[in-house]
Amino acid sequence: MDNLKANNIINMLKRGLKQDGWSVKEHVKTAGGFVDLTADRDGMSFVIEAKGEDKGGFYSTEMNFQMGLGQIMARMTDKSKKYAIAIPYTQDFIKVLQKYKTSFAFKELGLYLFVANSDNSCFVVPPEDVASFAEQNHN
Repeated sequence: MDNLKANNIINMLKRGLKQDGWSVKEHVKTAGGFVDLTADRDGMSFVIEAKGEDKGGFYSTEMNFQMGLGQIMARMTDKSKKYAIAIPYTQDFIKVLQKYKTSFAFKELGLYLFVANSDNSCFVVPPEDVASFAEQNHN
């Protein structure tokens, strides 16, 4: 679980995005406050807020996820950028996502989901697929 803390999620994303040719910056000031990461490549820009596991269990995970949603929404100030929340692929985060399986919020907000695995790999779920990802993935 230690490798799925927020700082490690940020480091995993940084490494993976850089390997894919993205220019990555950490702890960036935006009009809505600081954000964990920005990534730019080929005229596309991502603004990413990362959340990780802690020792608080499901209820702490749910609170952290909701806080992350609020943080990224406050930073959604430039329509030319893409926005994302990054989470670890863990039982508690998947259980939290289950609450969003019938929600159209991710799609309507254009909010991407970056998911980090315990093997240090990451993948991206586009906004239109977040609800089906939540529906299909349950632990």
